[in-house]
Amino acid sequence: MTEQGAVSPGAVGTLSGNGTPMLEVRNLVKHFPIRSGIFIKRVIGHVKAVDDISLTIHKGQTVALVGESGCGKSTTARAILRLVEPTSGTVNLDGLEVTKLGKEKLRRARRDMQIIFQDPYASLNPRMTIRQILSEKYQLLGSEVTKSTISDLLDTVGLADEYADRYPHEFSGGQRQRIGIARAIALNPKFVVLDEPVSALDVSIQAQIVNLLEDLQDELGLTYLFIAHDLSVVRHISDIVAVMYLGQIVEIASRDDLFDRPYHPYTQALISAVPIPDPKVERLRETIVLRGDVPNPANPPSGCRFRTRCWKFEQLSESERQVCIEEPPPLNLVPGATTHRSACHYAAVREVVRA
Repeated sequence: MTEQGAVSPGAVGTLSGNGTPMLEVRNLVKHFPIRSGIFIKRVIGHVKAVDDISLTIHKGQTVALVGESGCGKSTTARAILRLVEPTSGTVNLDGLEVTKLGKEKLRRARRDMQIIFQDPYASLNPRMTIRQILSEKYQLLGSEVTKSTISDLLDTVGLADEYADRYPHEFSGGQRQRIGIARAIALNPKFVVLDEPVSALDVSIQAQIVNLLEDLQDELGLTYLFIAHDLSVVRHISDIVAVMYLGQIVEIASRDDLFDRPYHPYTQALISAVPIPDPKVERLRETIVLRGDVPNPANPPSGCRFRTRCWKFEQLSESERQVCIEEPPPLNLVPGATTHRSACHYAAVREVVRA
C-alpha cells in the first residue's frame, strides 16, 4: 500500500516553511515500562505512549497537536523538551541535538525551549511571590536580574508592577496563566510548548490569552507547539495541524486544508463534533459518533490502530478489512496534495458543512 511520497507510520512530513527548521523531531519514541513483582520488579510490557513520531516546525510557525485524552500529546511535548527521557529518536532544536546533551549543557539549552503548563493553579509555587517565581529562572540559568526586569516582564503580559510582591492565590486563573507565560518568555526562548494553555480557563478569558500568545509570537519571533482539545481555538491560532491517535500521527496538513478537507476518518469524526453556531447549518450536517473506547496503549491493535473504532472500516469489503488488520498505514500524501498527509489505506476527502 505504500505510495510514492510515503513516510514511516506515525511520521509527520515536512510542511512548507522558510529557511532552516527551528525544530526537527525524528522517530521519537517514549515507552513506559510495566513492572510486576513484589521484591524483584520484572518488566512485563510497555505502554507505547509515543510510537515513532517525526515533526518539523519552522521559525515563527505554530503547529497544533490535537487528539483525544491519552493519545500521547503531552508526553510527546515533554519528550521533546526532555522533561521525560525519550526511549529513542532525535530532537534537533535550531541545530542543537537536544537528545545527546549532558546535564549541564541541557540546563543551559533550556533558555531556548520553554513550556506553558495547562493548570495555572498547580504550576506556580504557592510559597513564593511572583517576583521570586520570575527571578528564580534568571538565577538558575545564570542571568542578571535588574530592578526593572520583573516590571518589564509583567508589563509585557499585561500585568501591573504592583502585582510582583503578591502570592499566586491572590490572582485569578487568567492572571496566573499570564504569570506562567511571563516565566516562559523571561529569557527570550526560541521554542515554546503550549500544553493546553487555555483549557482550564473561562471562555471569556481564553480569547484574551490566545491573543496575548499571538502578540508575543509576533513581537519575539517565537515558535510554538500548541497542544489542545478545543478545535475552535486550534483553527484560530495554528498554521499547521497534526492529528494524533494512540501514540501516532494519523493526519497532518495546513490549518485550512485540514479543517475544510479532512481525509482520515478520525479527523473527520473530530471535526464533525465541533458545534456550528448557526442552527440551520447545524441541522444540515452529519455528526460522526465513534463507538467504543481508545484501545490500551500497552497492547494496540495490529495494522491500523484506529480500525477498532473506525466508521469507514464497517463499510469495507472483507478483503479490504484484511488490509487494515494486517498492514500499518503509512502517512502518505493525499491525491493531488503537496503537503497534506493521511495515514489511512482508504482515505477519502469529506467536505465539511460550514456556516
